[in-house]
Amino acid sequence: MLALVLASAGCSAAGGNVPRTPTPEAAAPRDAAPAPAAPAWWREAGDPVLAALVQQGLDSSQEIACRVSSLRQYDREVAEDARRIGVRLGRLLGDKRVRPDPEAREQRMDRVAARRARLARQIALAYVEVRRLQQDIALRNALRDQYKDNAEVAQFRREAGLAPAIDGALARSQDETARGELGFAQGRLADAIAELARLLGDTAESLAGKLGTPGAIPDPPVDPLAIASPEDPRRAALADGVLREARLAQALEEARRTVRDARAAYRQGAAGFSTLYVAEAAATAVDLALVDARAARVTATLDLWSGQDAGWSREGLDPLLAAYPPVKDETITVTAACE
Repeated sequence: MLALVLASAGCSAAGGNVPRTPTPEAAAPRDAAPAPAAPAWWREAGDPVLAALVQQGLDSSQEIACRVSSLRQYDREVAEDARRIGVRLGRLLGDKRVRPDPEAREQRMDRVAARRARLARQIALAYVEVRRLQQDIALRNALRDQYKDNAEVAQFRREAGLAPAIDGALARSQDETARGELGFAQGRLADAIAELARLLGDTAESLAGKLGTPGAIPDPPVDPLAIASPEDPRRAALADGVLREARLAQALEEARRTVRDARAAYRQGAAGFSTLYVAEAAATAVDLALVDARAARVTATLDLWSGQDAGWSREGLDPLLAAYPPVKDETITVTAACE
């Protein structure tokens, strides 16, 4: 084997007709511009808070950082072997380390891209849920003020002998029910914020400050039916959801008119409190259903959109043929669990 190596080296020095092994720097095309990555869908969703949070989650994910570090280490080893031994000499010696395995590297890159895409989708859907619950709580808070006003009117009418005592009892019951439901909604919101913070690698307190209140459900400028293929099994359910949202919006206008009429009639003594109670309960149910329907439509839209083009998730993962410089601030240890 040693003789073969010396003979090869001698032929290269004497004749000069053995092609020189290209260095990684020479092999890399200097004027080749990288292909532009596909636009990240979450940057185009029309919600700057959502865009900032998804970016934060991608940047802070230890799992993604570990996989990227493993991929870079693989490239460093390939580049170092190619520079130290040389491709031709490595082939003569049977050293397979100097020949990169494109399929193995592609698999590594696919795992990084898949994790990025999955995390971005998880953060977006968790964000919509937080905004839905914030809208729920804002609505219930506004209703409590309305119910307190009802109780004051009922109390005044009872003292004036214009209404029975049951009106005041119904008004107080309405306010107590709203208070209890508000407490449950606040608990669900705290859980949703904690889950979103976990995905972001953040604390719930810090995230709550970034979210603000009450916060609106994002409304991507995308027609979900236009991006859903005819064969997509979600298309029919999505079409029903869009239609349901439109119907609920129309029903809410009618329900609010009924509440205004019932409140005016009760103040004038033309109707009992039970009429107002039922009208407000119906309007509240429609309002909450509309919030849920809008959140469901946005969730379905982001879900479809996130699966359209994941080219952005491979950004920055192209192999670097030049030797890597040593990384001074490398703090991640690549382990088997990362792969």
